[in-house]
Amino acid sequence: MDSSARYWVVATLLIGASTLATVFRDTLTPLWSYSVPIGLSGTSYMLMAFGLSRLYDQGPQLGRLVWLALGTVVYIAVMEWSRIHAGSEVTLLLSGGLFGVTSLWGAYFAHAHYQHTANRFAMHMRWVMASLGLFHLLRTQGFVTGWGLNTFGQEAWTYGIWTGAFVAGMLRYFAYFGIRVQEQADERLKVMTALVREEEGRRLGNRLAQQDRHHSLGVMSASFAHELNQPLTAILNYAELLQHQQKSGQWDPQVSERALDDIIHNSVRAGDIIRRIRNFIQPASLNKELVDLRGVIDEVCALVQPEARRGNMEIVKPARRNTPMWVLGDAVQLSQVLFNVVRNAMESVEKAQTRSIRLDIRQENREILIEVHDTGPGLSEAAAEQAGDPFYTTKISGLGMGLSISKTILAQFGGRLSLQNTENGACARIALPFAQVV
Repeated sequence: MDSSARYWVVATLLIGASTLATVFRDTLTPLWSYSVPIGLSGTSYMLMAFGLSRLYDQGPQLGRLVWLALGTVVYIAVMEWSRIHAGSEVTLLLSGGLFGVTSLWGAYFAHAHYQHTANRFAMHMRWVMASLGLFHLLRTQGFVTGWGLNTFGQEAWTYGIWTGAFVAGMLRYFAYFGIRVQEQADERLKVMTALVREEEGRRLGNRLAQQDRHHSLGVMSASFAHELNQPLTAILNYAELLQHQQKSGQWDPQVSERALDDIIHNSVRAGDIIRRIRNFIQPASLNKELVDLRGVIDEVCALVQPEARRGNMEIVKPARRNTPMWVLGDAVQLSQVLFNVVRNAMESVEKAQTRSIRLDIRQENREILIEVHDTGPGLSEAAAEQAGDPFYTTKISGLGMGLSISKTILAQFGGRLSLQNTENGACARIALPFAQVV
């Protein structure tokens, strides 16, 4: 039960207690059968108003409740003094005014809640509370006219006002119940909408990531064609050599054995190239498993090596160690992140005198860090701040989505990507939480 519901429960109990006191009016003193019940009823109206305000305002309420308690005590004292010394007209004005003003105050909070949430039951509550307040204010006409219950017309007027107040008082409970039911329905709708948007965003992110991989490999297609052409050409040459030996009858077992070994070696090499390309472009859903980042570095370096050779670039991998660097993630998506970073570094050093890219990996606190250093011109101040923002790019033909997608992928696994300038160029740092292998 939240604070708003607690206010309404306490208010209902107070109304029940005050009504019960009036039932035993003949056995109780006027203080406990008249002044105190009226004061507690007014307090219950105030608590209902507070309960409505708690639907949209979760600020501290202690000060407000202290003032309400003090005000209730003062009101009961004034009501009792008026009953003894001022007469029934003044007590009528005090009671009707109290109920009328507190009901109108509750109507204000219902209106404020409607403005915040557009809850249609809050709109109904606004009119119910306003009607209740007006009915109670109409009761105070007796202060001016002095009407009692002496004639049929005056009696019907009085009974009509009390009937209207009773109906409005009952309707406020139904309106409050409707407000809370509508809030729960709206909350469930919001949760379902958020889940749908999250799922759609994840699917869109996966599609964008896959398109980015295809685009990157499309740019590198010439390098891969050249890389595949080498083992295929070697296979063709050795096959022609074996065919020539067979036709000429000059069969040399040693030459044939070396040729077959080279055919097997180049076939495996061509298969590895195709496997790396196929693994890189395959659709990947979010799949969290233990991944050794050293293996990811090896795969990515093998992917970019053909283009690096064509551009006379040196790619320096970390020193090979037997200690794995485990993280929890998806090998394909993490390779895409490192691939984008390395490709950006390669583009940075294209026109540099020294074309070198160095990869480092280490564990720092509870994270695994991969740093990609390049010897390019570095980053401008604007590029350092905006790199990774969607559609921001310094390249003429780029879309500015590579690093943005990379940041999104890393965020799924609790990682991050940052860029900074160094003395010799720029450095991109990939950080991922270290996964303890038991």
